[in-house]
Amino acid sequence: MKRLTCLGAAAALAFCIGSAFAAQDAVLMQVGKVQVTEADLTAELQRIPPQARAAALARSESAQAALKMLMARRLLAQEARTNGLAATPEVRALLKVNEERVLSEVRLLQADASNAPDDAVLEAYAREHYNAEPKRFEIAAQTRARHILIAGDSDEAKAQAEKLLADIKAGASFETVAQEHSQDPGSAKKGGDLGFFGEGRMVPEFDAALQPLQPGEVGGPFKTQFGWHLVQLVERRPAGKRPYAEVRDELRQEGRNRILSERRAAQVAKLLQGSEYNDEAIKAFVDKLQ
Repeated sequence: MKRLTCLGAAAALAFCIGSAFAAQDAVLMQVGKVQVTEADLTAELQRIPPQARAAALARSESAQAALKMLMARRLLAQEARTNGLAATPEVRALLKVNEERVLSEVRLLQADASNAPDDAVLEAYAREHYNAEPKRFEIAAQTRARHILIAGDSDEAKAQAEKLLADIKAGASFETVAQEHSQDPGSAKKGGDLGFFGEGRMVPEFDAALQPLQPGEVGGPFKTQFGWHLVQLVERRPAGKRPYAEVRDELRQEGRNRILSERRAAQVAKLLQGSEYNDEAIKAFVDKLQ
């Protein structure tokens, strides 16, 4: 399906017109003589944000579900035409509104391609907001630790924790011991690694056991509501500000979205210059709905 590969760059034109429909249109699903093709599925994908399209069809089951929905919609639409629903004034008006909605969005996406801010503008936006909003990028002090859990509060559980501590002090790797013996399913496979966490994130006994440790040191055993623990301090990260390099891409994307939104709004405002409202007719319409 070479035509679907263009979807990741659909910000320029909503329907990847240059490539999506130029090649032979393969049939993906069929009920009798009714077909759903690659072009149909490509068009349907435009309803999904570009960054999410690949994930939307990551599994064959997802593609099949999308095709079923398209086919059901097509068959129901055929029934609606056969039953004369498509000829009613209400449905004709609805079809017109939906057509205009799609075409207007395509036009705005086309305009986005030419209105996209250049690299210098995005970099200036990112640096300006990074410097102007320091509190936004503040991070609290964080701790990274590993732990080993022996579930339960029995003497046997405590004795097992003490034996594991002795093994570690004798030279055994904390990570290896955690992988082999920890009963915490969330961290055991990662060698007991809990990642970084802020103050108060863990139960008080856990924080208290970590408090006197230096990086690499092991504490415990100590008991919590979950059982007996051993803990190893890996690293302390002081409070500070996230470095610019860490947030640069986030800020540039934010800037791109904001600038394009502002330019879209300006384009629409220009189109609406000189517009007039028929207040009397609007009031009469609203009154009818009461």
